[in-house]
Amino acid sequence: MVLTIDADLIRRRSRDRYFETGRDKRLLHFIEKLRENARALHTGSGSPRRSLFVIGETGSGKTRSIKRILPLITEWQPFDDQYGDRVTPLLCIKPPKPCSMRTLAIELLAGMSVPVRGRKTDAELYVFLKEQLKERGVKAIWIDEMQDVLRNNTPKAIQAVQDVLKALVQIEGWPIHTIYSGVPALATFLQGDRQLARRSYVMRYEPMEFPDDAEWIEKIVSEVISKDCGMKRAEDTQTDVFREKLCRATSGAFGLLVEMVQEASFRAADKGRGEVRLLDFSKVYEEMTGCTRRDNVFVAPNWREIVSANALDDIAPPAKGRRA
Repeated sequence: MVLTIDADLIRRRSRDRYFETGRDKRLLHFIEKLRENARALHTGSGSPRRSLFVIGETGSGKTRSIKRILPLITEWQPFDDQYGDRVTPLLCIKPPKPCSMRTLAIELLAGMSVPVRGRKTDAELYVFLKEQLKERGVKAIWIDEMQDVLRNNTPKAIQAVQDVLKALVQIEGWPIHTIYSGVPALATFLQGDRQLARRSYVMRYEPMEFPDDAEWIEKIVSEVISKDCGMKRAEDTQTDVFREKLCRATSGAFGLLVEMVQEASFRAADKGRGEVRLLDFSKVYEEMTGCTRRDNVFVAPNWREIVSANALDDIAPPAKGRRA
């Protein structure tokens, strides 16, 4: 009997998967605190903490978690006002690259479908932005990849960003709450500015580690391959050594680990196999990183010494000052 593998169906079914963890509950807790604070401010009380920084490495799952939780905040969902006009209380953007403070303001205005007419200085542009946020009923702002607004690390550039972040939550008569997500460089904005730190909450998306998170790693591998894709696992994907290799290959990034298991499953399905093997993981890792075989975490003898971020160091010298 020939086994028929529907690779397209496997892809569709697997990509709908979301693993809910304790991080989701914690993130919801922080966002609920912002919502509760907004209510309190309307009654004359409330806290100055109106911002949430969500910080984690690329592939840690920050963006997808936030996207799942924001629709649960009813006050931030679009509605039609008494005049039949659409009001969107939640403004979500991702800064373009490169991004200056002026570009950020224009991007926020564009998110409200507000054109910028005539010449305006940066100061005038931000006055106009704050007027529009209030006029259009924006109650919350989420800026993803917020670290991209920092064009250089000079104290002056950092202070310019800090001043804008404080200004957005200090609009007279209109309290706005903000969420900023990004990689660890985002923490730069909180360092050295006690005022901004005092007005913010911080949530870290920590990487997984082996063996501490071995159960979670096994759960992801098992559920993606067996439950989502309906496939079998080869014996070489059922060992502690494999789980440790997988954790190292993805630098413990939760979202990236899920993606790698999915891609290994898709590769096996494309080959017409109903079994996912270590070979599939090694090939996917090679494609994702561009590594040579001797630097492939899944097959190299010295795999515990390999740093996945350094996969291309043999053809491009490492950045100055980078540590393994």
